[in-house]
Amino acid sequence: MRLITTMKKGMVVGLAGIMMTALVACGGGGGSSGTEGSKPEAESTGKSSDVTLKFQQWWGAELPQGYLDDICAKYEEETGVKVELITAPWADTKTAITAGATNGTIADIISVDGAWLSEFVEMNILSDAAAAGVDTSLTSDTWKVDNTSYVIPVLNFSYPMYVNMDILEASGVESIPTTWSELEAACKKITDAEYSAFALNLGTTNANGIQNVFMGTGWGSGISLKDKSGAYKTEGNEELASLAEMFKTLYDAGSLYPGMSILEESEMTSNFAAGNCAFTVASAATMSQFANINFETALIPVKDSYAGQSGICYASWAVGITESGKHKEEAADFINYLLGGADGTDGSASAGLAASMSAFPNSTVAEPDYSATPEQFRSYYELYKENYVINEFIGLPMASDVMTSMTNDLTKYLSGDLDVDTMLANWQGYLDEAGK
Repeated sequence: MRLITTMKKGMVVGLAGIMMTALVACGGGGGSSGTEGSKPEAESTGKSSDVTLKFQQWWGAELPQGYLDDICAKYEEETGVKVELITAPWADTKTAITAGATNGTIADIISVDGAWLSEFVEMNILSDAAAAGVDTSLTSDTWKVDNTSYVIPVLNFSYPMYVNMDILEASGVESIPTTWSELEAACKKITDAEYSAFALNLGTTNANGIQNVFMGTGWGSGISLKDKSGAYKTEGNEELASLAEMFKTLYDAGSLYPGMSILEESEMTSNFAAGNCAFTVASAATMSQFANINFETALIPVKDSYAGQSGICYASWAVGITESGKHKEEAADFINYLLGGADGTDGSASAGLAASMSAFPNSTVAEPDYSATPEQFRSYYELYKENYVINEFIGLPMASDVMTSMTNDLTKYLSGDLDVDTMLANWQGYLDEAGK
């Protein structure tokens, strides 16, 4: 890979046209609340139905205005089934869903964040998606609890490592590091040149740095929070200990971005966009913020002894069918339509959503057109396809609380107030308690 990458002409135009920033570490995002009405029923295509599906989601608040309405209108034209969109910002969606479950007004289809999965299953909000009729062959991944597929990801937002190429050149770093030892050496040169090297966000307002950056680095090297049986196992986990020790090396060398204990994801991203840091891990959907710097995207460096595929941290726009819904079969059909069109071979809806949101489709038949995106996005998509996505916090009960507690302990360990064995034993306690 070349050291210096000149941004393509027209990049800003391309980014503005199709790449929108989404706070997707936990699916979060902006936008105003409200309900998007379905378009009037189109001329009959030979199919008819009195069914109206209600779809509670945050997607419409983040997509271009009317985009999701158009998908629903086309679906109605082809099937006669109306889809009423109930749209609110991500921050309000969980409350709306749980309130609907309590008072009997819950929608037929709901968007689900990975941190909500276990709670929604325990509350009997979600139905078995495959039993309802979702064609799981159309999706690369489903979210399961006790081997039952409850939630279907539609879009994946993955987390590459971003690299400021000008800082690397100014610091005498000749290539993007691919291993931990190369990363440590590069960070030392960058720090010695009086630049900030690597950003690790350990703020706890939204404690996702432990997931996206810390474990994102571990998953890249096949390091897991779980044992071979699938049970969480952090206590005595030597691989996790080596991951923590690598970050401790960076911390002790002064190579981690200042103020890590209060650094939030949005601040980390904006600091990279301002040219203040050499390496950061952030959603591919944030790439539109980096139009003014000379950057590359890459896989996170792996442990020197590792030679397998890299696990890539991800979050998703995902959907589930409600257990109390009266139209499960029609709801499953709409989800199948999002993934594979009317006949299971047309992935255009999924592909269009992916291109609009700078995301990657979970559909097995979607072929997104990324021709208008920056070269960095397209090159990372190729890396994405060669590897696999993973997020071991999806489906974890009380995931947000567990990540906050783990983050606090990691901060103490890095600053020398906790040893690694105690930290990992504490993590085991949080995970065990959450699983009760």
